[in-house]
Amino acid sequence: MAKNMKKNEKGLYYKNLVVGKKPDGSYIRKYIYGKTQRELESKVAVVTKQINDGIMVWQNGMTFAELTDIWLNQYNPVASERWKYRMQSLLNCHLLPSIGQMKVRDLRQIHLQAIISDKAKNGYATSMMKKIKQTAERIMRVAIDSDLIAKNPFSGVKVPVIEAEGRRALTPEEISLITNNWKGTLFGHGAMIMLYAGLRQGEVLALNWEDIDFEDRIIHVTKAREVLKNQATIKKPKTKAGYRDVPIPDILYNVLINVKKPKGLVCPDTKGRLMSGAAYKSAWESFLNHLNIKAGGQKACGPKKHPHIQVIDRITAHMLRHTYATMLFDAGVDVKSAQKFLGHADIEVTLSIYTHLSKFKEEKAISALNEHLSSFVS
Repeated sequence: MAKNMKKNEKGLYYKNLVVGKKPDGSYIRKYIYGKTQRELESKVAVVTKQINDGIMVWQNGMTFAELTDIWLNQYNPVASERWKYRMQSLLNCHLLPSIGQMKVRDLRQIHLQAIISDKAKNGYATSMMKKIKQTAERIMRVAIDSDLIAKNPFSGVKVPVIEAEGRRALTPEEISLITNNWKGTLFGHGAMIMLYAGLRQGEVLALNWEDIDFEDRIIHVTKAREVLKNQATIKKPKTKAGYRDVPIPDILYNVLINVKKPKGLVCPDTKGRLMSGAAYKSAWESFLNHLNIKAGGQKACGPKKHPHIQVIDRITAHMLRHTYATMLFDAGVDVKSAQKFLGHADIEVTLSIYTHLSKFKEEKAISALNEHLSSFVS
């Protein structure tokens, strides 16, 4: 006979089960009824299994959006405003539109899997899809901690491996186009620093002339620029690896000597200030338009507005950094030195780039060999 069974005035056996816990710590109880003790035991067993399988959850109708608010504000009370802003942006863009109004108790693996699959079809990188999954899992962990659900429905979601768009290296023609036409725009020399020293966008924008040692030809990377709601500030590197000295090759040295100033930011906005998000976007687009015109394209102009003619593929800031990594590989720079120059905290990141490049070179070599050997076949 099951414990704690009682009989009410109608002659029904019943048991009071704890099926969850509210955020304030109080228990949520559910009454189970049966005409006989055996029937009640059977129903209790079913409900208990449902709880263990994560099917039975808190019956208060809490939505995923409401749970998200609890996670953001109560489980991360000392998080920075920047982190909260980024998390809210991720949630607003990728999770809340699809599952925000769904009840926590109704969420299943298939719901997040559908979101991830849609992102994959739209070309999102594996790293971004992993971030979406990890965020959703952490939020649902709040429900588990409060006994709202028994297990995390999102833990089994599969993230496909897709290389991010814009992670390719520049072609020799694109490298030549930038190298020979960097002058004439606000951010031209900044692009050259990313291309020939591998600095991240934020690192270039935070760079001061005092950080560049022209005598020993070294760039001292000690900070980065970050943007929150279009307001730019200076921050320290995320990891110790972010603090580094990067050698200045001759080709970049000649550029920096050409634009050198006594002090201040190396790549400021038009008023000499730290670039905001909007200012950087404008400077980058101006640089790309400049390159496009130099390559034979045409900008929309004239009273009848001749259409803009684009003759080059879009270039992203990360492509410049990836190209630098490719040049290190091609030059035979060992992976440990490459890790240091690129500022990777984990050597596995550098190894993954080198492994990818090695495979790419190997495939090109095999293709070239096959093409050569095919000439012997009549």
